[in-house]
Amino acid sequence: MDHDQFKQAKVFIFTDVEREIHLAKADSSSLRCLGVTPGGGNFLAALGLLCYTEFAGKLRFNESGAAANFNRFFDLLGQPYKELRTKHNVYKILRCGLAHEYYVKQSCTIEMVAKDGGSGIREDPSGHFRFIVESYSRDLKRAFDDFELHRFGVVTR
Repeated sequence: MDHDQFKQAKVFIFTDVEREIHLAKADSSSLRCLGVTPGGGNFLAALGLLCYTEFAGKLRFNESGAAANFNRFFDLLGQPYKELRTKHNVYKILRCGLAHEYYVKQSCTIEMVAKDGGSGIREDPSGHFRFIVESYSRDLKRAFDDFELHRFGVVTR
């Protein structure tokens, strides 16, 4: 993949997800007046982000298995992600759960908007997961930017 193709993929990925985040933040009465159901596509956005993580892992590491590509790139999202993955099979529970069953394979709430600056996937003491689309997107974009700088020597915005 050359840099132009990478830029095109990056723009598609983050424009798509950011649109859903903006819809989730938009005034619900204004949206209803336009005939748009308030909110954003939380499940689809979460699934997309997890699939984009696997895609980025394939581009960067080119491992032979999808899970290996996902795991290696997922670890680049930050220490909280890496720690979560050492405790759980995140690929199976979240990515495969959403992709193949349209449900996370453990108790999970998927939220569009971040209420704080924490990581995009969190686990509470009871084992319940929270997937925050806005936070995960921010961290994935940062990892994409780092990859772009590593591979092409520049970062496009």
